[in-house]
Amino acid sequence: MGAAAPLAGSQRLKHRALLLAQPLSAHLELTYRCNWRCLFCYNPRHSDLRGMRRDDWSAVLDDLRALGTLTVSLTGGEPLTHPDFLSIAAEVRRRAMALRILTNGALVTETVADAIAELGPVGVEMSLHGAAPMTHDRATAVPGSFDAMLAGLDRLRARGVPLLLKTPLTRLNEDELDGMIALAEARGVSYHVDPTITPRDDGDPSPLGYAPSPGGLDRLFRRLAARSRLPAVERQEDGVNCGLGRVTLAVDPEGNLYPCLQWRTTSLGNVRETPLRELWRSSPRRIEAAEVARSANDRLRAAGGAVSRFPFCPAIAAQRTGDPLLPDADHVARARAADRVRQGSA
Repeated sequence: MGAAAPLAGSQRLKHRALLLAQPLSAHLELTYRCNWRCLFCYNPRHSDLRGMRRDDWSAVLDDLRALGTLTVSLTGGEPLTHPDFLSIAAEVRRRAMALRILTNGALVTETVADAIAELGPVGVEMSLHGAAPMTHDRATAVPGSFDAMLAGLDRLRARGVPLLLKTPLTRLNEDELDGMIALAEARGVSYHVDPTITPRDDGDPSPLGYAPSPGGLDRLFRRLAARSRLPAVERQEDGVNCGLGRVTLAVDPEGNLYPCLQWRTTSLGNVRETPLRELWRSSPRRIEAAEVARSANDRLRAAGGAVSRFPFCPAIAAQRTGDPLLPDADHVARARAADRVRQGSA
């Protein structure tokens, strides 16, 4: 057997980070507050009981810098509703970390657009819930949200800010997929569709009622296959399923630290009580989560078939089945649908 091919630069970085448990990316949920009420949102509430201010987040950023974090994503809720959003974003850049902003765009005024452009983010991600105003506004439960989002998008686009439109595929918008793609292409904006709808973080399963139909899922996968973007994973022996507990972390609006954005089973502790870097380096819960990622890789490889070739999230599995290593029925259905499309287009 020949020698393994050398890893590219980015692959070497990630491989080393996985070995060292270096959190390359961090999601900071600045607030639960939001000016939209999306019907399938995973956030359980829209208010902060014990929110953190700029000084709290600055201490978090100091620890992230010390741990070698490269990219910080500011999200929520709606992060622009946090009174210190621009100051916190500036603190990210002051520490020479890349900044990503996840916003619904409705609060991006001309002044805010100027400030965001000045920060030089690597990307601003915004949600599109339909090609028609009626569909989008129904999903957000806020009349006028479609027009407000597009106005914010166009303000940032006029300033050359890198943009990504993201769509959670649902039964509400699955018939407008072509129109949403056309909308993004007409503006020269990158576009991403995700068919995964999750329960709320408090376990409420009601968002699952908006999951896309089998027909909608099939149409999405066929479009992705035509662009060579069908979701697929090549799992390696002795590999890991994902960066859970190793290269990614999340901090919620009240300071609870998690080993990834989706993983809400147990927190690693609270950064107001114990510095983030100490929690990350010493928490046995982080190590347990990291081992889940290794075990998931091994189990999926052993299972074979469609699920072995499809992306898998242990956090969502834990929500849906109570076992982070057990794919739920919807996940298996998505994996098989992607496999059928892959085989048909081969």
